[in-house]
Amino acid sequence: MKKFAILFFFISVVLSAFAQDFKAIDYKAIEKNVKDSSSPYYYPVLMERYSGGDSTFTIDEVRHLYYGYVFQPTYNPNDTSSYNNSLMESLSKTQLSEVDYRQIEKDADALLAEDHVNIRTINAKLLVYAQNNNVDEYKKLAGQRKAIMDAVLSSGDGITKKTAFYVIKVSHEYDLLNMFGYKYGGQNKLTDHFHYLSLAENRFGIDGLYFDITPVLDFMSRENQSR
Repeated sequence: MKKFAILFFFISVVLSAFAQDFKAIDYKAIEKNVKDSSSPYYYPVLMERYSGGDSTFTIDEVRHLYYGYVFQPTYNPNDTSSYNNSLMESLSKTQLSEVDYRQIEKDADALLAEDHVNIRTINAKLLVYAQNNNVDEYKKLAGQRKAIMDAVLSSGDGITKKTAFYVIKVSHEYDLLNMFGYKYGGQNKLTDHFHYLSLAENRFGIDGLYFDITPVLDFMSRENQSR
């Protein structure tokens, strides 16, 4: 079940990426739309659909859902929740018991209540659903993950700065590497608002990927100014 789910996810997101034209993110336009109660992109409306497992999102809607999150009061690009350590402790075990799976689900629920675009936590909860053979909830959550990744994949291909992937959390950079089967090459560099990650040798001959992390840097700047 788990192997099939991983393969299905990989195929679905890759196919969706090739089906879309890359489009840079206009944060000002997105901010205006997600704050406008008369807009179809009004954030509370998008979140209600997302939470309900709506599978009819357009690419523009998922872009507003993902990138519009940076304009919500709960946005924080850092994984600082107290539930992270507990979740990581459970996931680091060689073998998981039923008690472990229950703890993973409990921690994942708490983390997703704080940050609905936490991909690693979504993956952890999918693991629980796969273990329990909870097909309906698995499909719903997998659809939510796909919506998030579709938004990122629509923003670029990461090969150059001009076509950088736009992400709102640095952790999402590594999630993308894992999704594509790449391994981190050990080097990273920040130039202006672009974060570059080198890749280990791979069959595509790609040396590294570029990520636009503007919201992360803006958040850090605000945090420093408030101290």
